[in-house]
Amino acid sequence: MPYTFQSVKSMKKLTDSSKLYNFIEDFSNYGNQFSLICGKIKALFGQPIYETKNLENLFSYCILATSEEAEEVYLDIYCAGSGLAVGGISDEKSRKAAKALVDYVRQAKAIDYAHKAYNLDGPTALEFGIKDGTPYYNETELSLSEKEFKELFFNMYKNGDVK
Repeated sequence: MPYTFQSVKSMKKLTDSSKLYNFIEDFSNYGNQFSLICGKIKALFGQPIYETKNLENLFSYCILATSEEAEEVYLDIYCAGSGLAVGGISDEKSRKAAKALVDYVRQAKAIDYAHKAYNLDGPTALEFGIKDGTPYYNETELSLSEKEFKELFFNMYKNGDVK
């Protein structure tokens, strides 16, 4: 069942969302796959509802999937601690639409972009993106004093995530 997909600028439609599909199934060359999928998502859907510098809550898109039969399903493309994924209501209709969305994103052409994020579990800084069509993903360990770590933590969480 073919679908059309449209970005919706509201999270209100995603009241009971759980992970349905991961974008990355094979962890070989994970970094480049990660950067490439993010570039494809940006190419197809533009700016997310929100985007942060927190790798464990990086971005979210609300996507309206409409089938040929005019059935509508709301899905969430997000990047969290579990990685790049599609979420939605855990029913068969949503799973079919989510699988079609993953396939749609995978076939897209990525755009160039750059992003910097942090993972405080490391702590690490991550610079990733696509430059001149080539994906990159560079993770470096942060050598922070306790004071510097607390400042970074505070800045990331004082008003939600750093945007």
